[in-house]
Amino acid sequence: MNKTSKTRIPYLDFLKFFAIASVFLGHATEQTTGNDFWDNPIWSFIYTYHMPLFMLLCGYFFGSSLKLPFFEMLRKKFMQLGVPSITAWILMFLFVKLTDYNPYPEIVDLSWLGFMNAMWFLKCVFFCYLIGWIAVKSMQNVWIAALTSTVIVHLVPICSIDSVNFLLPMFWAGYLCHLHQAWIDRRRKKLLSASLVAFAALLPFWSGRLTVYMVPIDFFHWDTLTLDADNLGIALYRLAIGLTGSLMFFLLSPWVYERIKNWRITPILDKLGKCTLGLYWMQTFLLECTWHSIGLYVSTATTFLIAPLIAVAELFICYQAVLLCKKNKYTRRLFLGENM
Repeated sequence: MNKTSKTRIPYLDFLKFFAIASVFLGHATEQTTGNDFWDNPIWSFIYTYHMPLFMLLCGYFFGSSLKLPFFEMLRKKFMQLGVPSITAWILMFLFVKLTDYNPYPEIVDLSWLGFMNAMWFLKCVFFCYLIGWIAVKSMQNVWIAALTSTVIVHLVPICSIDSVNFLLPMFWAGYLCHLHQAWIDRRRKKLLSASLVAFAALLPFWSGRLTVYMVPIDFFHWDTLTLDADNLGIALYRLAIGLTGSLMFFLLSPWVYERIKNWRITPILDKLGKCTLGLYWMQTFLLECTWHSIGLYVSTATTFLIAPLIAVAELFICYQAVLLCKKNKYTRRLFLGENM
């Protein structure tokens, strides 16, 4: 997720901050609402775009991996994405074993599924890089590779693991945005208007109960060779609102950044955007596990006040933890996915 200063694009660092802040706010809302979060307006809105936007940003930088030999790409992405997720699961496993207390059974499950759920998004990004590299190299044409691989992951049941079938199209959208950046820049205002109108038109029909957590992608049944039209409709709708929402924020970010780049807080936001992997890693323990175990639940109306406060506090604490981990080469590797 991190790039050297030579390749950094300031407004994309800001956009990554916005994406990780959305993750924190969405999780803070979930952890303070109990089982009512599915219908919480904050949670529902954030879950139209937050992980699709993150995956779009991952796909935007996919081109550098295509320049590497397959096993070199595999090694680098495993060290960057696989190692931190494995470390997280081991720490969860040890904590539950040593204390005989599981703060979040829905996530901290000592099984193969629990292992895949631990830092699931990092594993999803890893699989998307793997699928993307193989598809482009074998088919040569990016558009054909994107369309073919997207169809395949939606038909093969195992590709629902870690939401690969849901997020791979967002990954391709990011890479295509990078390939056609000059074309996008010339038409940014028109494209932004189109994505804004499309997102606004789709939003009234959205519900948190339409997320992949409630309605997984399962529209083709191989055992009976039948098509579930209702599930297909939901999957396409979810794809459309995720893409339009992500593109809307992607297209808007340069203009927003241009207007706030001289603010005193902007350098801080940029720094947060540069360490999203570490922040995501830390919040798994501080918010998804620790806060969940406290069991402090409030009304939906109260979450509009308390959830942002918790999210800001968690961001600050997690960032300080990331800075602390950066001081040691082993914690940089094991927790942050950085080179020794």
